[in-house]
Amino acid sequence: MTGFPDMAADRLTPVAGEVHKARESAELGGLRMDKAEAGVLLANLAQLRARAADLVTGCADLDRPLRFGDNWVGDIVAARLRAVASTDSLSMTSVMAEFLQVIDDLEATVRAAAQLYETTDDQNADRVRKAARHLGLTGVTVQGGE
Repeated sequence: MTGFPDMAADRLTPVAGEVHKARESAELGGLRMDKAEAGVLLANLAQLRARAADLVTGCADLDRPLRFGDNWVGDIVAARLRAVASTDSLSMTSVMAEFLQVIDDLEATVRAAAQLYETTDDQNADRVRKAARHLGLTGVTVQGGE
């Protein structure tokens, strides 16, 4: 019996490939979108991205030792459940991280199709600054955004 991560990964992989193709088409000018409609779609994607990022962050809580007693059966069950939840290539953490990447590709596709390159650069600059602050790095200079 396959679990949610297996099914999700099986369904997400072809979608990710199609999104990547659409992104390439948009970047080459083969896909166009109205800027106003792009703004609405980007707002929806931003909400979805925020929720997915929260889930990826929450997946870190799954990576903790489980206690099923001090015996070899309990140790095996605990190790397997922990792997399925957080460390296997098809774990919830991995699947959610891949989903987050698909959302990022969708955002980039919409921005390219609507020719919102400046907005994309500003958003990426803001993300780099936020990551630097989160890591405690000082003196990081990035042009654009804020």
